[in-house]
Amino acid sequence: METLNRIAGQGANGATMMPIIQGVGRAAIEIAAVLRGAVFRGVLGAQGTENVQGEQQQKLDVLSDEIFLDEMRSTGHVCAVGSEEQEDLLVIDEYTSADWLVLVDPLDGSSNLDICGPVGTIFSIVKRKTANSERPIESDTLQAGVDVVAAGYVLYGPSLMLVCSVGEGVDGFTYNPSNARFELSHPDIRIPQSGGYYSVNESNSAQWLHGMADRLVSVRHTQKLGMRYVGAMVADIHRTLLKGGVFLYPADSKNETGKLRLLYEAIPMGYLLEQAGGKAHTGDMPVLDVVPEALHQRVPVYLGSVAAVEGLIS
Repeated sequence: METLNRIAGQGANGATMMPIIQGVGRAAIEIAAVLRGAVFRGVLGAQGTENVQGEQQQKLDVLSDEIFLDEMRSTGHVCAVGSEEQEDLLVIDEYTSADWLVLVDPLDGSSNLDICGPVGTIFSIVKRKTANSERPIESDTLQAGVDVVAAGYVLYGPSLMLVCSVGEGVDGFTYNPSNARFELSHPDIRIPQSGGYYSVNESNSAQWLHGMADRLVSVRHTQKLGMRYVGAMVADIHRTLLKGGVFLYPADSKNETGKLRLLYEAIPMGYLLEQAGGKAHTGDMPVLDVVPEALHQRVPVYLGSVAAVEGLIS
C-alpha cells in the first residue's frame, strides 16, 4: 500500500514538499488524539479569548494551533507560519533561512466540537519572496493561489484523512492505526462534473447580494443537486470533491466582501478543487488569481464542479 511517500515522486516539487506534508500528518495525528480525549481533559468550550477576526476562540483552536506550529518547526524546512488564529506572522527563529512558509486554519469548524461534529485543518505552502539571509515578513505570504506550491486539508471524522496536492492532481490518504501510517485510499480524486449536492448556510439567503438566492434555485434544479451542509468547510468540501456539486459562501449585507479567509480557506481549497478538475471563483474573478493584500483578507467563494460554479456566477 502506498503511503505519503507517493508525494515525493510527483512533479518538480514533490520531494521538496515531503518533509512538510509529513509534518502536517504528524500534527494531524496529535490533534486527532487531543480531539478524541477532549471531553475528559476539560478542553471543550470557549477559551475566553477572541482571535484577530473577533471570533470567540475555542480551547481546541488554541491547542491545535500550538501543535501545528511545533510540527512545522520540527521539519526544519519552514521559516514562518501564518495562522487564522494569530494576528501576525509567526516566525520560526531557528529556521529563518528556510525556504517555505505555511498558511493554516488549524481547526476549521470548531463550533462543531461541542456536538461531536466533524472538524478539519486546512493548509497551503508558498515559497518565500525575501532573501534567505533576511527575516521572513508578512509580504512573503501575500501570494496568489497560482503561486501556491502545495495545499491540502485534514478531516477529523470517522477516519482520519489527509487530502493534498503538490500540483500533480489530488490524492487522499487515510490513517491506518494498525501501522501508524497514512495510506493511499483515494488516488487521483476528480470531482464529478454533474449531480451531487450544494452546501451553504441557506438561512442567510435573504441577505445574499447579487441575486444569489435566485441563482442558486436555478442551479440546484438544472444540475439536480441535493442539499447537504455540515458547517465545517473541510467536511463540506470533502463531500463536494467526492460526490460533486458546489460549496458556496456568498457575500451578504453583513459581509459585503465575503466571510471566508482568502489565505487560510479560499486559496487552499480553490487550489485543490482546480487540481481535481473543478472551478474556484469569488464571483468577480478566479480565486487563484486574487493577489492577497493582508493576512486575514476575506472573499466570497464558489467552489465545485465547473457547471455548478459557472451557473452561479455567470
